[in-house]
Amino acid sequence: MKKYIILILFPNLLFAQTELSLMDAIKIGMQENYDIQLSSKNKRISEINNSWANAGALPTINLSAKKEEGLSDQTNNPTSFMPYELRSTSINGNTNVSWTLFNGFAIRANKAKLRNLEEISSNNATLTIENTIQGIILQYYNCVLQKERLELLQKVVRLANNRLEYQQTKYDIGVSSKIDLLQIENAMLTDSSNLIMQELNYNNAIKNLNLTLGKEIETTWNFTDEIDTEIQLFSYENLKASTLADNTNIKNQYYNIQLAKQDIRLSKAVFYPMISVNSGAAYNESTYDIGELSNSMDNTGESLNYFANFSVNFRLFDGGKLYSTLRKVKVQKEINDLQYEKVKREVLHQLSLIN
Repeated sequence: MKKYIILILFPNLLFAQTELSLMDAIKIGMQENYDIQLSSKNKRISEINNSWANAGALPTINLSAKKEEGLSDQTNNPTSFMPYELRSTSINGNTNVSWTLFNGFAIRANKAKLRNLEEISSNNATLTIENTIQGIILQYYNCVLQKERLELLQKVVRLANNRLEYQQTKYDIGVSSKIDLLQIENAMLTDSSNLIMQELNYNNAIKNLNLTLGKEIETTWNFTDEIDTEIQLFSYENLKASTLADNTNIKNQYYNIQLAKQDIRLSKAVFYPMISVNSGAAYNESTYDIGELSNSMDNTGESLNYFANFSVNFRLFDGGKLYSTLRKVKVQKEINDLQYEKVKREVLHQLSLIN
C-alpha cells in the first residue's frame, strides 16, 4: 500500500500534459484573457465616439413621407348635394435641415474631449495588457515554484517512508524501542500532510493561471521554463525618467486634466451666442375622385413650400447657474492637478522601494 501512496495522491501526474513556456502563456493570455478583450471593446467604442458628428459639428437632415387614402360614401345620404362615393388621396413629403453654426466654441471643446476620452480608453487597454502580462509572469513562476516544492516534498516522503521501514525492521528484531518507532511514524504523517497541502497549493496555482489565461480551470500544464535567478542591474535615474514618460496611470491622469480643461471651455461656451440655421421644403399632392364629376373638372392639387430660418440665441440670465457651474469645473481642474502630482509621487515612491 505504501509504495502506491504518491500515485493515489497525485493522479494528475499520470496523464499527458501540454507543454507551456512563459512566452506561450503570454501569447495565450493576450488572445483569450477576458479583461483584455473587454478593454479592447471599450477602446473600440471610444474610437467610434470620437467623431465630428458626435461633437455636434454636422447638420441634421430629416426626410419624411406620408400617403393617406380616404373614402366617404354619400350614395344613400338624401341630404347630400353630391350623392357619390367620394375618394381622396393625399401624398406629403417633407425635408428639414438643421445646423448649428456656432455655439461658443463648444463643438471644438466636445471634439477635444472625445479625443481625450479615446486616449484614456487606449491607455486603459494598455494598462490592462501590462497588468495581465505581469500577472501571467508571476503566476507562471509561482506554478514553477510550487511544482519544485511539490517534487521536494515527494522526495521527503519517500525518504521518510524508507526510514519508517528501516525503523520498523529494527523494532521487529528488538534493537529499537516503540517510542523511536512512534516518533518516526509521527514524522512520516507530518511529511505526508505537508505533501497533501502542497499538492493543493500547486493545483490552486495552476487554476489561478488558467483564470488569467482565459482557459478551462481544470487544464493542466507541463511548465518548461525555470525560474531565472540572474540579477540585472538598472540605473535608477533611467528608470525614473522612463517611468515618468511611459507610466499609464500618469498618462491617464494627464488626460483627466485635459478633460477638465475642456469642461471649463464648455461651461464658458454658454456665455456666447448660439447661431443656427434651419431650412426645409414640403410637398403636397391631393387627388379627389367624386364620381361622374371627376371627368368634368380638375380634381388634383399640388403645393410646394420652402422655408429657411436663421436664429441667434443669447442667454442673458439664469439665476447664476452658469457661474456656479463654471466655478465647480475650475475646482475639479484643481483636483485633477493635485491627483496628477499625487499619482506621480506614488509611482516614484514605488520605484524607490526597489532602489
